[in-house]
Amino acid sequence: MMVEGVGKMSEIDVLIGKAGEPVPVVDVADMKVMWAYLEELKARYPRGGVGVDVDIWKRLCSPGADVRAVSYRCQMLGLLEMMLRAAWTGGELSANALKVAARMDLHWMAVGVVQNEWPFSVEGFLAEVQREAA
Repeated sequence: MMVEGVGKMSEIDVLIGKAGEPVPVVDVADMKVMWAYLEELKARYPRGGVGVDVDIWKRLCSPGADVRAVSYRCQMLGLLEMMLRAAWTGGELSANALKVAARMDLHWMAVGVVQNEWPFSVEGFLAEVQREAA
């Protein structure tokens, strides 16, 4: 049933926010839980191809967590990790990286549109992680 004046959300709208708008800041505890679960999945299914239902994220994260924002922030951090893998000496992301990723200035990207830049400042992210570590 549609409410008058309210448009129907597409499936993609449920997964990510409106392109160009800020991604909400999230609790670092939710980032840690989601990141750990994703790492566990990567270890169990190294070939990938695994999807996680949003209800699982809702159960893992704290009550009322914006799982869409937590997931997006984890995705961006994972993408950055993949890009740095050639220079990455191994190991796990630091707690400081997760803290910064939970609050960094980040914007939703448009779906199906080639992106020429990151939706956040990589240099700013790395500098903030360094400040957190000091």
